[in-house]
Amino acid sequence: MDKIFKLSKKEQVVVQFIMIAWAIVVLIPFMSAVMNALKPNVGQVFRDPFGFPDPVTWSNFAKAWVNANFGQYFANSAFIALTSVVIVTFCSSTTAFVLARMPFKGSTLIFICFMIGVIIPIRLALAPLFDTVRTLGLLDSLWGVIFVQSASMMPVAVFILVSFYKTISKEIEEAAIMDGAMPITVYTKIMLPLIRPALATIALLTFVQAWNEYFLPLIFIQSEELYPLTLGLKQFNQQYAIQWHMMFAGILIMMAPTMIAFILASKQFISGLTQGGVKE
Repeated sequence: MDKIFKLSKKEQVVVQFIMIAWAIVVLIPFMSAVMNALKPNVGQVFRDPFGFPDPVTWSNFAKAWVNANFGQYFANSAFIALTSVVIVTFCSSTTAFVLARMPFKGSTLIFICFMIGVIIPIRLALAPLFDTVRTLGLLDSLWGVIFVQSASMMPVAVFILVSFYKTISKEIEEAAIMDGAMPITVYTKIMLPLIRPALATIALLTFVQAWNEYFLPLIFIQSEELYPLTLGLKQFNQQYAIQWHMMFAGILIMMAPTMIAFILASKQFISGLTQGGVKE
């Protein structure tokens, strides 16, 4: 396959320099956080913030997990993020399938409404959202955050999947229908396997946003036992305000799931972002 862009040697050097410089900008704070999280006390953090820990203290992570109730916060965040992923991937894949493969009168208007949802942040509708959540009896519950979080991701997910569905050849669907397949069979047996990269992209984006969300839990959750990690880290900061080695350990615990998710799904994520814009 011929290269689309051919760079000269000087251009390659410039591109490599920019990529290396950016990698350094990202890695230095991360490595500093790792080293400070492993230091035995806050004095060593202040004396040499970029130095290696002496001795290496792995117990900081255990103390953060147990003493600051990170186990409960972690479980709440995991429930919010994973449940949001299931809701968004299922609802967006079925909605996009109908809009892209089974158009009807008014389907274009519905798609435009989803696009408006991409443009307008959900935080602008905070007052009616709060009133709706309270009316449904979901205030101060994980489900209130999950439903609002899922709704906020639906427009982006539908947009990605509609574009992806349109790249799939109609002959495949028509052959299945001629063989007597119902729409639900076409969706489950044919479409879902073909859109796995896009589903992986949506699942990853939803997981990262739900895991790192701070604003929605702050508004809809009051009970400390329901706090996700983002709010739990605030409580942790109040308890260990000057113990920076413990704070760094807590931050790394919060970062770990999203880093693992990106590593595991990076190939599918890139494929899902690129294939949706290519017509076969």
